[in-house]
Amino acid sequence: MAEFQIELSEREARDMRTALSIRLVGMREELVHTDDREYRADLKAAIERLEAVLWRLEAMLAGPKPTT
Repeated sequence: MAEFQIELSEREARDMRTALSIRLVGMREELVHTDDREYRADLKAAIERLEAVLWRLEAMLAGPKPTT
């Protein structure tokens, strides 16, 4: 699998954290209401991937600030 990197300013990273958090809320709500097993499994896997991205983003924002 290809690996991608993106550089974000601190403000952009905070905005991305907010956007991911909001999207995950909607996805979890959708997961609760779906009856299609295949779609549910795909949605659950996508939620897990995005949660991992969010955790990494939060760790980066909580870490030491770069010196300029």
